[in-house]
Amino acid sequence: MKRTLLIALLAGAMSAVSCEELGGDWIVDWTPVSIYINAVDSEGNSIISPDMPGMSLTFKGVEYPVQDVESARGATKAYLAIIHGLLAVPQYEIDGKTVYQLVFGEIDGAADMDEDIVLTWPDGSRDTIHYHCSDHREGRHPTCKRSWKLNGKAHDGGIFSFTGKS
Repeated sequence: MKRTLLIALLAGAMSAVSCEELGGDWIVDWTPVSIYINAVDSEGNSIISPDMPGMSLTFKGVEYPVQDVESARGATKAYLAIIHGLLAVPQYEIDGKTVYQLVFGEIDGAADMDEDIVLTWPDGSRDTIHYHCSDHREGRHPTCKRSWKLNGKAHDGGIFSFTGKS
């Protein structure tokens, strides 16, 4: 009886020790990164639509034209970073007109990179988004250094708004 009680106490004590204390491994599933783009003309009207001839985004040397979200690759149950391209995604409707947002992604959130992402607008003008991600630290409290710039100036996060576009 004493032996059974001793084994039960030892098993209980071992189960109370965390994985970190035992030196266990932590699996980190880094969230993929997407870029969100809003653009309005000088009167404040959205210029984003699924049909934007001349509009593209270049990432790692590959040019992605605007496409309708319906034509994007099919969904998957796997949570991997899959580049779907530059999608015109409907956001809401106002006065019978659908307002769209451009979404580019997904970029692998686990990858260190230092990339210029070039937006070419229908009028031929260009804007450059710089994405930097480095120093991934895994473990119980995962971190990485991630930063954005728009045309050389520091920018908060992956949402970009442009005014005065045509």
